Amino acid sequence: MSNYNQRSGSYSSNYDYILLDSLASSSYSNLFRSDLKNLKIKTKNNTECQVLYIPSYGSQPAAILVRVPVSQISQTTKLLLDVHDTSTAFGSSLTTGNEVLMFDANSDTYSNFFMNYSGLSINNDSTDGGRFLRARFVPSLDGSSPTSLFTTVASGSSLSNNRVTVARFKRIGGNVDVNDNATYHGSTMGSVMMQVDGSLTTYGIDTKVTSLNWASSNKNYLMFNGAKTLVQVSSWDAYNSGSDDEGSYKQYHIHGRVGNGFSSSSDYLEGFSRNNPTKIYDNDFAEVEISPTFYATTEFEDFNYVDLKWLLIFPSPIIGANGIPTVTVTERTKTGIRLYKGSHEYTKAYRGSTLMWDANDEDMEDTGLHIPDKIINKNWDWVF
Repeated sequence: MSNYNQRSGSYSSNYDYILLDSLASSSYSNLFRSDLKNLKIKTKNNTECQVLYIPSYGSQPAAILVRVPVSQISQTTKLLLDVHDTSTAFGSSLTTGNEVLMFDANSDTYSNFFMNYSGLSINNDSTDGGRFLRARFVPSLDGSSPTSLFTTVASGSSLSNNRVTVARFKRIGGNVDVNDNATYHGSTMGSVMMQVDGSLTTYGIDTKVTSLNWASSNKNYLMFNGAKTLVQVSSWDAYNSGSDDEGSYKQYHIHGRVGNGFSSSSDYLEGFSRNNPTKIYDNDFAEVEISPTFYATTEFEDFNYVDLKWLLIFPSPIIGANGIPTVTVTERTKTGIRLYKGSHEYTKAYRGSTLMWDANDEDMEDTGLHIPDKIINKNWDWVF
């Protein structure tokens, strides 16, 4: 992770989380299952990391959420991908619930995760044979009910741990706001992504932009249109604290980022608010709100909607402090020593006194050293 910087603030967890969503496009993708389930992740000192396998969807690739001990994270962090035969399939070892929250429309009941309102419905999904959650804009003139997708399980995690929100959509388009620190009928401060397609508003403005509240610029097109993955990051790094008549408060450097993935080629917007003077009296994150607004078409007959496949929320100071870490995949190889007696090449490999490989001389007719896939990249002690 070559762009890693140490946070100045404290971190209250023993673990950090990194989402690897671009492995399938790496130069070694031929070694991975399409769902990445033949991969185990280890730290450099060989400690196995708990992982959550996230399936691909349409054009959106499979991903792995990795839980890494904080003590193992630095500018020179190396995660080891233990690659097994593609017929091998592991199950997720990271459970969701406490620090890691996940809603999956294929299997979860939405009323356990979101405020219920008339714009929500579960629909069958022809893409993967599962389901998706549709959240439609339904105006509420008296303000007695929500008009957007609003979580009910995400409040309470520490601001100092920062927050990463990842939402995979079957459909996202038109006019949509996403606030990763929202309170129902209350004032909030967090990272807010706003998407505007002016042609789908009553104003009829011919503009398509995506903006982030902390950024000084926006994109002059819609980053999230169709089947897309939204990645939103909020970093709160306290530089001052105190108390007054309203209670104890902190003041923060605030770092926000919104993009469509974690790879180096992902499209994103990023912004900072240095030495923000606002006194924040709440030390915990609030809820996540996804708000489709205005209309779905220029006929102005149907209100806009989003179709959600899953929503993932987890703490990550490393991502909060550094944006999207620069992660590269390289191959670690073992090179054997070729031993000859006269013209004969000995083609046996041992680990200690155990014979690990007994190659047939007939397969070694050329001068190249052939190492079967079943032992390449393993930690053998090579003796020939």
